[in-house]
Amino acid sequence: GCYCNKRLDWAWIAQTVYFTLVFHGKSRKGRELEDRFGDSLERMTAVTDRHSAYFALHFLNHQVCLAHLLRECQYLNELDKEQQWSESVESLFQEAIHERNQKPTESIDPQSWLDRLDNLIDENLSRLNEKFTTFKNGLLKCRDYIFNFLRDPAIPPDNNSSERGIRKLKIKLKNSGCFRSDLGADAFMDLHS
Repeated sequence: GCYCNKRLDWAWIAQTVYFTLVFHGKSRKGRELEDRFGDSLERMTAVTDRHSAYFALHFLNHQVCLAHLLRECQYLNELDKEQQWSESVESLFQEAIHERNQKPTESIDPQSWLDRLDNLIDENLSRLNEKFTTFKNGLLKCRDYIFNFLRDPAIPPDNNSSERGIRKLKIKLKNSGCFRSDLGADAFMDLHS
């Protein structure tokens, strides 16, 4: 989010290997992307957090950011140090990333990884805090988009490059708190694109 002209807008970032586009929109809804990119979304892969707006759009492919999932696993590890479930999920994701790093150009069949994830999702977590069940249900919803980076070496497992790309904007907002006009926001984002 970024305050622009006394209202809450949203900063968006779209990247390829060679280009970065930073822009702001009035909302976090998928409509912002549709208005900006139109039919070309069908040729793009979205590497995102699990925000529902992204999954309502017709991208070529989706990849859920594993860095976000790993942070949630670490939170659950700290929440209950006696359980092993979130550590097993974390280990599964780390092993998949390691596998991709070991074979950077190969297409890896994700089925064995999905089977292992399914076994973890099938476990009964009723003895644990409700946050474990919430996380498990979230994994179930995005299950088909967790290991796409294994199948296609061009898909990164996380959106860390986008996080780095938006860092200057966040520093600017931390210092000044807002943009005073749409023109100023557009100019700043154009310069950083």
